[in-house]
Amino acid sequence: LGALATPLSGTLTVTPATVAGCLAAGTVLTLGAACVPAWQGTRVAPVAALTDAAVQVTRPAGRVRLVAGALVLAAGVAALAGAAPTGQVLLVALGGVLGFLGIVLFGPVLVPALVRVLGAPARWLVGATAGLAVANAVRNPRRVAATATALVIGIGLVSSFVIGAQSTKVGIERSVDAQVGADFLVTGVGGDLPAGVVDDLAARPELGVAHEQRGKVVDGVEYRAAHPALVGRTLAGVDSGTVERLGPGRVLVHRELARSRGWSTGDRVTLRGRSFEVAAVVTVAPSAFGGSVPAGYRVELAAADFDRIFPGQRGHLAEVDPAEGVPAASARVAVEEVLAGYPTVNLMDQAAYKRMLTGTVDMLLAFVVALLGLAVVIALVGVANTLSLSVLERTRENAVLRAVGLTRGRMRAMLAVEAVLTALVGAVLG
Repeated sequence: LGALATPLSGTLTVTPATVAGCLAAGTVLTLGAACVPAWQGTRVAPVAALTDAAVQVTRPAGRVRLVAGALVLAAGVAALAGAAPTGQVLLVALGGVLGFLGIVLFGPVLVPALVRVLGAPARWLVGATAGLAVANAVRNPRRVAATATALVIGIGLVSSFVIGAQSTKVGIERSVDAQVGADFLVTGVGGDLPAGVVDDLAARPELGVAHEQRGKVVDGVEYRAAHPALVGRTLAGVDSGTVERLGPGRVLVHRELARSRGWSTGDRVTLRGRSFEVAAVVTVAPSAFGGSVPAGYRVELAAADFDRIFPGQRGHLAEVDPAEGVPAASARVAVEEVLAGYPTVNLMDQAAYKRMLTGTVDMLLAFVVALLGLAVVIALVGVANTLSLSVLERTRENAVLRAVGLTRGRMRAMLAVEAVLTALVGAVLG
């Protein structure tokens, strides 16, 4: 962790409960995995020793399993399709679970079918060897389905976490775009901005806007300091009124709060013992950061009014924009000159701010992918075991193929194509 610039405080701690729990879980899982094959082994009749039972095709999956799998898979696909236009996360989760269970149950039919479909181009490229590989892969539907399912689990988990992490990052970036409307951001290091830094920035002629983001939640309502030149960039819409009228004695009220209180544009409202005029009723886009109050229960005030209502309330972020006609490079130099006297603040642009917020997601994703990569390795070992068993079971058949002219290279190619087709099907379903 130190080599990855993520030092871990504390010491390594291994408790007896951790060791005992791992041993118990490993033992129970191993015994559980052995139950089904042990039960199948007891069903082998002694007379099978006198026959060629070892090379007979395994019985297909039961009809009840296949019908149930088809229904569950269809329900999962329907749930996912229904969740797509509405964005229902619970419906997505339900569809994913049902889809996975449907693949497991319906796998003896679904996996061989996909192997045949994906094997068609291989026949054209490799020839008869690929045809043999396809036939071998689908000969034991239950086995190839179980092998592909191991890949489905590993790749499906990796895909889910990668997509979830990327979606989170996109949500954070969109929230930054929606809530931050300036070119430069000044942030406090480990806390709020020091007093005076925003006033010093506002005094520089190269800077047109220097606004400190501040907020306070009182009685289920969030009061936020807003700047007339910036607040318009962060709004999703204006129901009524004019945003430009925001100023001393006038506020912007969000739609949900206005509806609950019966306020409208032009009304006089009392906030924290002071009277204000509603300049506009506005809406904002949903935020990935969440909040401590219900969505839309927010009031935007001018900075001077916010100071009078909540004196001494500080923020951890300030937005800075260049003055009209001033190049961004010149404005950045001016900001750096001011911040030279404040060692506890950082200067960054929007891109750097986004990277800072999403850096934690990237770090967590790296650990998760490393752990889930082990699941993929285990799945690959499962493919190797399956192919090894198939080679042992087809010893006579392989010998006949060699006798009629199949070379060692073609034999290796046949097994390689079989492995690739199984992996492709697992990857596609995962």
